[in-house]
Amino acid sequence: GIKKRSKLHRQRFMVCCFDMFSLVSRLALLSCFTLSSSSLTLHSDFVSNKLKLFISQNNVNDKRRTLVMRKQKASDKRTSRLQKGLTEISSLSSISNESSKPAFPPLGAITASPMATATWDYKSIDPMISSTKDTAGRGRARKRAQVYSGLAAYHSEFLNLLTAEYRAEEAEVLGRIEASLENPFALEHAGHCLLDMFPQRRGNIFSDEVYRLVKAFDSVSLNSHESVASHKQGSLPNNHKFTSNDVIMLTLQPRGSGDFFGTHTLPNSKDSTSVEARVLNTGPNYIDVALSLGTFEAAFGPAPNNQGPSGKGDPNIRLRADRFFSNIPYMREVAALTMLTSIPAIVPDAASMEKVTIRLDSTIRQLILSTYTFTDPSSPRYQDSTFCDIGSLGRLIAKPPLPNSAALANQAIGLIQSNSRFRNFNTAQLNAIRAALTRRVTLIQGPPGTGKTACAGAIAFGFAHQCRSLSSNTKVLACAFSNVGADNLAEELVNLGLKVVRIGKPSGVSESLWNITLDAAIDRDPIARTALQDAAIATSNLAKGRRAKEDREVAASRRDAATRSVKASIEACRIAATKALRDADVIVCTSVGAADPRLLAACGIPTGEDFEDRNQQNRKSSTFSVSRTDSEKAPLAPDGLPSLILPFTIVDEACQSIEPANLIPITSTDSCRSLVLLGDPCQLPPTVKSDVTGTSSLSMSLMARLAEILPPVLVTASTEKTECDDTFLNAKSARQAISLIEYRTKTQSSNKITYKKQFPGSILLNVQYRMHPSISAFPSAIFYDSLLSTPTFLAQLRPFPEALHSLYPVENSSLGVRFINVAGQRNERRGDISQVASYLDVPAAISVEASTSFSNKAEAEQVVSILMKLISGSNNPASVPQSIGIVTPYAAQVSLVKAMLDHPDVAELIRCTTIEVKSVDAYQGRERDIIIFSAVRSNRSCRLGFLSDWRRMNVAMTRAKSGLIIVGDKETLKNGDMHWEAFIKWCESSGVMAELG
Repeated sequence: GIKKRSKLHRQRFMVCCFDMFSLVSRLALLSCFTLSSSSLTLHSDFVSNKLKLFISQNNVNDKRRTLVMRKQKASDKRTSRLQKGLTEISSLSSISNESSKPAFPPLGAITASPMATATWDYKSIDPMISSTKDTAGRGRARKRAQVYSGLAAYHSEFLNLLTAEYRAEEAEVLGRIEASLENPFALEHAGHCLLDMFPQRRGNIFSDEVYRLVKAFDSVSLNSHESVASHKQGSLPNNHKFTSNDVIMLTLQPRGSGDFFGTHTLPNSKDSTSVEARVLNTGPNYIDVALSLGTFEAAFGPAPNNQGPSGKGDPNIRLRADRFFSNIPYMREVAALTMLTSIPAIVPDAASMEKVTIRLDSTIRQLILSTYTFTDPSSPRYQDSTFCDIGSLGRLIAKPPLPNSAALANQAIGLIQSNSRFRNFNTAQLNAIRAALTRRVTLIQGPPGTGKTACAGAIAFGFAHQCRSLSSNTKVLACAFSNVGADNLAEELVNLGLKVVRIGKPSGVSESLWNITLDAAIDRDPIARTALQDAAIATSNLAKGRRAKEDREVAASRRDAATRSVKASIEACRIAATKALRDADVIVCTSVGAADPRLLAACGIPTGEDFEDRNQQNRKSSTFSVSRTDSEKAPLAPDGLPSLILPFTIVDEACQSIEPANLIPITSTDSCRSLVLLGDPCQLPPTVKSDVTGTSSLSMSLMARLAEILPPVLVTASTEKTECDDTFLNAKSARQAISLIEYRTKTQSSNKITYKKQFPGSILLNVQYRMHPSISAFPSAIFYDSLLSTPTFLAQLRPFPEALHSLYPVENSSLGVRFINVAGQRNERRGDISQVASYLDVPAAISVEASTSFSNKAEAEQVVSILMKLISGSNNPASVPQSIGIVTPYAAQVSLVKAMLDHPDVAELIRCTTIEVKSVDAYQGRERDIIIFSAVRSNRSCRLGFLSDWRRMNVAMTRAKSGLIIVGDKETLKNGDMHWEAFIKWCESSGVMAELG
């Protein structure tokens, strides 16, 4: 019978015989080993796993030897089964995915890792198959292999990077918590922890309870050091880092004050009692925190001043508060990644469907995935124009999202130009708005002060106009990277008369917008409010019974009652939330907030998160479901009406967030048809802790990546009508700086500056309304290829303060820039903690931050001196600038300046002036009348570190409206980086250089 078989069949038959022989041999060997070993016994599950692994390995080898792509029909059926969850993941996929996971050292359990079950669940394709060209046929197998390989590569790359980032953040938090075992005071004085805190109930904010944490009267944490003399009774450490919307963990100190030595008070210990909270507000002596209704009482019992039915709690209760992090952003990023790389389900023909729902535009998905493969050097399709035709993609995304988009856009533009609610947009802004309303994908690059938020508001207005032509169930989704950016968007839209719902926790939302938040809408619903109160009472009773050690039957009854109450409250909240969202024109949130479970429920999208706060009650054992397929979208929302559709998506601050975060608003509701990304690739990129070099895919935002590769956007040519002042931009000093950069770029090819022409795929907003023309001259010339102009009226509107001009006079009094040279080339300190510790009033041995950052006492003293002379030198108090910002690249310098400003003499002088001291990264997106920048670096080797990043330099120099004062070591800066050399040259040529006598 064997002789009659073909050659291929004979070979496969022989391989099977060999495999069976090997299997029997290994079984015999394992059996002998099990019987003869007296000291080690192989359990049945271990043997079973080994056998499965062995069989899978043989299957892998066999499949790789005879891999043949199946026909289209069979492939689609198998893919559909995988999507519906009816077929388990094959051993082949398991092995390939397991081998692709990065190896990380095991860490203590802090949060549930969202990456644990996020492997790519579809077929594994050999890259060689996808790169082999068929000699005959239509090449369907090769094309499917290319698609699968691209999806798998994109998913694996970003999943591994997210895993590394998650581990880096977890290790940072875990490291400082474990380091506090030997000396808890070190963590408190470094600003990451507060010990011996006494809780007081302060009331409610919608469905959250508010507690105030103050230092207990018998606190021993501050009394343990000689520095206590400088502290007021009950005051918090001067340099604590607790800020609004920070995620913190509250942990019980069982034996009261001083009980923070040992693992039982660590938030990551299994023996501790901990809950998650959000910082609502901070003061000199307190921090206010917000927790979900009933959470505090369930964990710690009632507060000592509680006025509710539970009565007053233990007055000796003491808590420890630690700065923490949340895994929800990672969970949602992985969910978005999974959604984007899932195999699209086959949609039935329109004739067979009563109504075709709006789904994620395949062009947007193709744009993201194919351009990544095209630009990935490790891909076999790297720079392959046959696989990714950039020109064709450009034409596809230029098509309108709706058949009547052009007509509706013209109507919206007419309303915008005739309505007094809108500002007078310049030509570049109108071109950007018109393009966004008529294209599927639009990238808008907005340098500082060019009105990105105003443009975003006008675009949202135009999209809302298009939504009304579709259905009452269609809404606009407007997002920003930060809560501040989302608040600015919401305020702009409210001023335009649109109905807005702001999704987000009250701790992260501006108090002026609390009334339009989704939580406020839920709180106004009587059914939802009652259900939440019942759930809080049931949860409290459950905890009370646990502490009383009730018998099993009573405990089970309480547990069932609590479960029913919580489920009922979740359902009631979702119904109330859906009603509120249905009445809105625009839904505003952060990029991560676009996957809020209440919003997804309103859109008919199932989610593994029931209610985020409740899922976080037991962080150490929580698991989340991150996979979702196209076929799972429900036709009805929780209120029984058709699900909401969000076909128009706006993402502001797109260049500040990593690509998986940008994917959340694009994929979460599965209905995006038109995408607008606003940002500035010439400012700071996303912050990635696991990427020190800044070269990984996470360190480049989605907008920056697309702007580099897409073709230019064609807009109607028109003349800018805004009268601009280009005197300083065209001055000799600016031309000399440009020439120097061009010369250095030719000789230092490894350090090239990025001009606007390197981002052709974006539309540039080229008129800025923030800075005096002299302040914007250098950034425009160097960072924006002289394309950024300034209106003429700003020269009179932004005068340089007279007090500073008399202190540092220059020939041209209209110049708003000064450079104060603090020479020496050895003023910086790193690891020398005494300089910082003496001003922070903390023991040098515990000043953790200063050992990894840089400070410069000479520059800090000069900064404070300039500030005092500015305020005291003004003859008229009204002439003092309304807002002053002190910016520096290093956290240690921030702490040092803050400590100097806390001196009684200085504090008394500046108490009536708004002064904000922050790092460059924290100041992105902000503006102040006067900016004083401390460069810090001063060394003979002329090393600048990340100060040499031209994007960080751009942010630092574009925050000021009227006056920019740079304090630094001229020689170190000039010899350390070509951009700083060009700026020093510009200052010398302009005559704004001041030497300290």
